[in-house]
Amino acid sequence: MKKTLGALLASLGTLACSGAFAEVSPGAPADSAAVLYATGSQMQSIFRYWGAGLGPQTLGVASQRTFVTLYGTLDMGINYTKAGPYSITRVQSGGALTSKFGFYGQEYLGNQWTVFFRLENGFLGNTGAVQDTTSFFNRASYIGMQNPIYGQLTLGRQYTSAGAAALGADPFLAVAHESVYTYFLGVTDLGLGANGDALGRLPNTLRYISPRFGPFGFDLSYSLKGDQSIGPAVHQRSAMVSYIDKRAVLSIAFGQSWCDPSMTSSCVGDTRIAPTKRTDTYLVSLMYDVGPFIAQGAYIRYVPQTADTAIASLYLLGLQKWWGVNLLRASVAYRDTTKAQDYAYGSTIGIDHFLSKRTSVYGRLGLMRNGPNSSVTYNYDSGSPAPAPGRTVSSVTLGINHQF
Repeated sequence: MKKTLGALLASLGTLACSGAFAEVSPGAPADSAAVLYATGSQMQSIFRYWGAGLGPQTLGVASQRTFVTLYGTLDMGINYTKAGPYSITRVQSGGALTSKFGFYGQEYLGNQWTVFFRLENGFLGNTGAVQDTTSFFNRASYIGMQNPIYGQLTLGRQYTSAGAAALGADPFLAVAHESVYTYFLGVTDLGLGANGDALGRLPNTLRYISPRFGPFGFDLSYSLKGDQSIGPAVHQRSAMVSYIDKRAVLSIAFGQSWCDPSMTSSCVGDTRIAPTKRTDTYLVSLMYDVGPFIAQGAYIRYVPQTADTAIASLYLLGLQKWWGVNLLRASVAYRDTTKAQDYAYGSTIGIDHFLSKRTSVYGRLGLMRNGPNSSVTYNYDSGSPAPAPGRTVSSVTLGINHQF
């Protein structure tokens, strides 16, 4: 049982009410991680919701099954954002979960071996445009093999080991719009060569997830740059150790990364020099089932290995609770750097009300306050709101989400 649970959760982070809501694609079997928890428990409910929101079998392959399924999410809302003296009202895609569609398939080979693949595209529901014009399957493009005795190996565009562990830091699953956590991951103010790529989805990635050793497991990943003309060929290398039981999921990760000139916004500063500079990333995250609710906490630290660069520390706390057919979530976060007055703090609060197993309406409130030399923005979309030192940004969104 522990091996099964570990393999399932490791694939997500190494990672809602009862099973009546947040069902995954009807063409695929449900992820089995939640089955190991008591019916109606908070942890079971959260895993079911996360497995649904991130795609079928994100929490592990279905045992001894062969199938292919189409799945996806369409998410749109009305947003009002105020940034200093400026404000904007707009239709946005991806306030609760990213609008996406994907294909997942697996083939059972016998002797507990399973081959699987995932192709996933993110798009803007309000315009129909793709999220990334340089990569159609920008969210996932990988193939892998899994055996509960030997572990899991995947190749392609996917989360790094440290990036998967980071998902447990944010109750809002690091969505692009309504998540204070997402915006605190920026590194542009830290200096030449600083990058946060060790915590993201990256192409050209090889990842291994171990079987469980009691409650413990480990996760390793290695990514190659698309442009290897400057600096080392490696884009990132990271490792994660996890502890998992029925009440807690603890992840500790370390990553080293060099920016890749072939990726937009990967490099800070002179692109003839930045790809030669390394950034070290440290992360600790914990999810704990208190009983009435799930508590989350995380610490992330960026340490660029270049003279005269700054170090950033992120502190995050979160809560999740099912209340009838409503999922209540809240997060607060603080970001500080070694530069004078370069700090910010903020919060995201949300409610998701489920109308059915796969359809929900939601509301989000977000706030970001910057110190005098900090310019972190919030709910950025199409150039707005523009970052500015010392600016306060607030956001309100009402939306609807459907999963298929």
